[in-house]
Amino acid sequence: MMPRPLTPILTLIALTLCSVSAQETERVALVGDSMMKLLAHQAGREFVKRPGVEVVLQFTSLGSGLARLDAFDWMAKLEAIMAEHHPHTVIVALGANDRQPMALPDGRTVEPGNPGWEEEYARRVGQAMDTLLKGGARRVVWLELPDMRDEPIQKDAEIINAIFRREAERRPHVFFFETRPFLSRKTGGFTKFIMDERGRPVEIRDPDGIHLSRAGADLVAAHLMRFLWPGS
Repeated sequence: MMPRPLTPILTLIALTLCSVSAQETERVALVGDSMMKLLAHQAGREFVKRPGVEVVLQFTSLGSGLARLDAFDWMAKLEAIMAEHHPHTVIVALGANDRQPMALPDGRTVEPGNPGWEEEYARRVGQAMDTLLKGGARRVVWLELPDMRDEPIQKDAEIINAIFRREAERRPHVFFFETRPFLSRKTGGFTKFIMDERGRPVEIRDPDGIHLSRAGADLVAAHLMRFLWPGS
């Protein structure tokens, strides 16, 4: 049986237990693929407004992911990030490019749709999370992929999100951060516009139907602030 997600109260307790002390500056890193590019800028700009928070790294590698470690070795990069920057909190956005063939450790290639693909991808996701924790992260926040406009990409995102959730729930200091409840009017359905507090439409997604717009990145950043530092 898959573990149940933490309740809001338990999540708050867990976040409090793994956060830094009041006397210590909290070091935050934002890393990921193209989904993180705008978000890292917008979130980083907001995070530094909070006393006691330092954004030590905003790193994105476009077109990369955990499926093609031969093209960009995220495992080595995450290890290097922890060794060089020593962040307490790491926010990760990966997966948008990952529904593609993967090379297994024995040299065979496994295709998406094969059960072996999900097993290998889950292993890599878990390895990435463990690398961050072993490197000294006190909490890892792994972002859910938002709902996608095109059906094939949406199906891929559903599979990848399920893996992210399962692997995060196996690790006490890793949090699967849901984005779809506030990026979609109905979870599972792509939403390009939402209404602001004045009833005006705001475009939160990029025209490609995959990425966030600047307003969408602002929205995720605001929710991250409240999640990381309740009461913000």
